Amino acid sequence: MSETGTVQVDHHQFLLSTIDADPTDATAEGTVIWTGPGFVCVLTGIANGPATLILDSTADTEVGFGGWEAIEETVIEADSPLQVMSLDGDLTEHFHPIAAGRYRVRIHARGRDTHFDLDVTEPTETYLIQLTPTTSQAAEITRLHKIDDAHTPAVTVPTTKQRPQIDAEHIYLLNEDKTYVKVDRFRPEAYAFYARREAFGGRQPTGLALLDLSVKGAASMIAYLDRDLVDEVLALSGPVQQVLIRWCARQAFKRAGLTAIPDFRTALDSLDTGATPPPDFANASLLGQRLDTDPQINLTVVPGFEGMGDLIPQYSAIGVYMYAAVPAIEPWQTLTALHSALCTFGRDFPELIARIRQEFHAQL
Repeated sequence: MSETGTVQVDHHQFLLSTIDADPTDATAEGTVIWTGPGFVCVLTGIANGPATLILDSTADTEVGFGGWEAIEETVIEADSPLQVMSLDGDLTEHFHPIAAGRYRVRIHARGRDTHFDLDVTEPTETYLIQLTPTTSQAAEITRLHKIDDAHTPAVTVPTTKQRPQIDAEHIYLLNEDKTYVKVDRFRPEAYAFYARREAFGGRQPTGLALLDLSVKGAASMIAYLDRDLVDEVLALSGPVQQVLIRWCARQAFKRAGLTAIPDFRTALDSLDTGATPPPDFANASLLGQRLDTDPQINLTVVPGFEGMGDLIPQYSAIGVYMYAAVPAIEPWQTLTALHSALCTFGRDFPELIARIRQEFHAQL
């Protein structure tokens, strides 16, 4: 059985664990997971907030890298049901318990570099946990694949510059009179909104957004804002999607005030010319450090649109850039980058959508 939902991250972690397991009793540590008796602790890029989780208890043993940035596996034995929960032991209601037993557990991750060490109010990372019954003994952690920088020992995040604090516990919703109200993200009104968002703007997904869970999850974050935009973007060819996201990166940098800095302009130009960008643009961790430490960069906070909390546009903008720099962008990456671009504009996101349709009218 495969289930998809949202899990709450606390202090860079969430758990697949028995109720009575002690998550501090780690016997092996990797860069995606830690493990110990009766539990697997998943290490996230974000510090706090929601992440998308796909839990598959019917998986086979084949390894597919397919767009994942890090994959690790281990074997655990559970004497009682395994459940998805927060670090504090709060159960995640979207997922059924996994029967007690011995399992090979393979964890896939992507998106961990895009908002590293930040608090978020909407999912920016996706995880796939596959469980396969096994007779193998409990094992150390095996790294199968890694191209991200999250939790690599050599990567550190300086704290010499004060980062604006955002409220990760609340989201904005629209009242009937179209005014915004801030509510706790776990209140019934918030869950009613999540249900509306999953309804894809009242028109169910088709094609790739229906068949591919990664695309469907990314599409749902845009469909409730503009359902037609999802279909229009997915209908574009891969090369045109690449052009679109590179264009969005330029708009996002400009909106966030980053084009005032010369090497940010150079990095944007390198997307079009194929030249090597400045060193700070090699990966999201380095670029995040640049935002955290460069006194020229003014980090600001803006109120989010419906379903979002407060936003720091500069971090949203670099999320767009990192996907724009991907050599051959995939549909889920296109939609994720587009959502980050909309976040950069905050409540003015309709302005960006209108400009996209104007700029790409011949292709849309």
